[in-house]
Amino acid sequence: MYPGENAHFLWATLLSLPMLMAATYFLALFVVPRYLVPNKWFWFLLWALVVAVFVFYSRIRWQELVNFLRSDQYYPVPVNKMLKNIIRDYSIIALAVCIYIIGDYRRKQKLNEELIKAKAEAEIKLLKGQLHPHFLFNSLNNIYSLALSKSDLTADSILKLTELLDYLVYRASLDSVPLAKEVQLLENYLGLEQLRYGEKLQISSDIEVQNDAIHVTPLILLPFAENCFKHGGVGQNGVFQVDIYLHSDHQQLLFKMSNSKKKGKAPQHASGGLGLPNIQKRLNLLYPGRHQLLISNTEEQYRVELSIKF
Repeated sequence: MYPGENAHFLWATLLSLPMLMAATYFLALFVVPRYLVPNKWFWFLLWALVVAVFVFYSRIRWQELVNFLRSDQYYPVPVNKMLKNIIRDYSIIALAVCIYIIGDYRRKQKLNEELIKAKAEAEIKLLKGQLHPHFLFNSLNNIYSLALSKSDLTADSILKLTELLDYLVYRASLDSVPLAKEVQLLENYLGLEQLRYGEKLQISSDIEVQNDAIHVTPLILLPFAENCFKHGGVGQNGVFQVDIYLHSDHQQLLFKMSNSKKKGKAPQHASGGLGLPNIQKRLNLLYPGRHQLLISNTEEQYRVELSIKF
């Protein structure tokens, strides 16, 4: 650096930043996720070579531009005169990309730890608390009454309860299950609640799954149904009304569920006063930025709307 050229040196240094930034972010945000993470080494090394050539060419052209701005004359820069600067550029880019990879790995590791912990906590809470003993005792008593009266519904009721318990014990531990299985679980649960409440319960359902290949996390719908019957009840018209809407295609899942409430029961806080923080936490971890959960709570009705983008 010549005496008195501090400002000029700073200007020349800033001119090289776009080249270094472009190479760094291209490698970190495009090449690494697409080729290094899935172990596509050939394409990763090829792109790294392309970036190296780009930096080599840009560094020489950059120095020619700096010289022109300094002396108002253009002359080519010999390659051997720029080797030191080019090696420095490679080192800076490599260090920046390594820092990004380490930071991304730590973020993913932390997220995986949170997912594992949340999944374990969710499974324990769901297995122990979702179908509480009160529900099981009522279901068994109703089935016993059907058996005494030799009703044709006895076998079907036992099958529903068996399938529901089998799902909770064996499928709840899976990472994902077909959406159709989740819908079947929901229908079995509703069938048992219908047996429990009898004619007082009126269920209106509109369910359509267009793509059976869609997979979701287990027990993503059941907590809403369990919450519905735990806090709902016979409304002012003398009927326990439950409305269900579920439509799914290859792009998204749209689920709506509402229920009437007991007469004179004051509304609780709409964001989670009805025991839904567990499912909200799971949604935030499993579908970040790809879901929306809306809860409406009035004196007469409790309503939940869930949308998930696949």
